Amino acid sequence: LTSIPGAIVGGLIVGAGEKLAEVYLGPSIGGGIEYWFAYVLALAVLLLRPQGLFGERIIERI
Repeated sequence: LTSIPGAIVGGLIVGAGEKLAEVYLGPSIGGGIEYWFAYVLALAVLLLRPQGLFGERIIERI
């Protein structure tokens, strides 16, 4: 929520990835990728980089 460039790049990745997946993967799995692709992509990004695309790692010392 604090990274405007990250939100812009993320939106472009979701939009372009959704259409590319529909063209290349759609026929092999029967279509309908547009409805769930963004959710799966967001889940993958949150699992791999929970701080966001351009977020900083927060190191907390105890």
